[in-house]
Amino acid sequence: MVGVVEVGEAVVAYEVQGDGDPVIMVHGSAGSRAHWMFTAPAMVERNRLVLMEYSGGGETTDAGGPLDVNGLVDQVLGVADAENLDGFHVAGWSLGAVIAAATAARAPERVRSAALICGWARSDAYMRFAFDLWIRLMAEAPELFQRYLFQIGFTPAWFAETGDAIELVLEAGAGVSAGAARHMDLDRRVDISDRLAAISSPTRVIGARRDIVVPFEHSVELAESIEGAELVELDCGHFVPFERPAELAASLTDFFARH
Repeated sequence: MVGVVEVGEAVVAYEVQGDGDPVIMVHGSAGSRAHWMFTAPAMVERNRLVLMEYSGGGETTDAGGPLDVNGLVDQVLGVADAENLDGFHVAGWSLGAVIAAATAARAPERVRSAALICGWARSDAYMRFAFDLWIRLMAEAPELFQRYLFQIGFTPAWFAETGDAIELVLEAGAGVSAGAARHMDLDRRVDISDRLAAISSPTRVIGARRDIVVPFEHSVELAESIEGAELVELDCGHFVPFERPAELAASLTDFFARH
């Protein structure tokens, strides 16, 4: 089922799959709900997945201005309201993990548990430089930029296993969203470090040991800054939902089933 809900000036699109325990899934920067295309099928037997698309991503529309974390948290909660979810789990990848963490901090009475995949609390000098480079590259050559993302987002082992099918993955929905520059502008401004102490929901932080987009130490920092959080390490690059979808789905369903 595909639905929309108005949140402020935005018309937020989302898709619902499954009938079980509700999980709001928040995609990464420059993308859409297609980021979950390989992970969701292994989760729908246990969970009711609400695959939302925040401003700048997928089918969601708005006026096109700069984004901020508070406004995107409003959109997560607006989708939860539209689906009558008084309590839900939330999972986010990359920028989606930032939004998921901020949602858990804002609404602890509603977020039953949170899973933060390749997230971070504050953009440091390395990340600010990288995201500024992304914006420049995308403006000059968007198709080449997408291919560049694959090169830095996956490990050499994934390329060896995937071979020529890489082109199919590129075509299947992993493309750069129309609002990607707005996402990247927010990426380089992220600082939710002062909100982490407010997270009381059980939290699992999933980090990728060979991540060069959001280096693993940022996952370590998140886990250490959220009381009671557990840290899970995966041996892959930043594109966890594509490189390790079965492993990721198992980690998420196991964690959500306990809360």
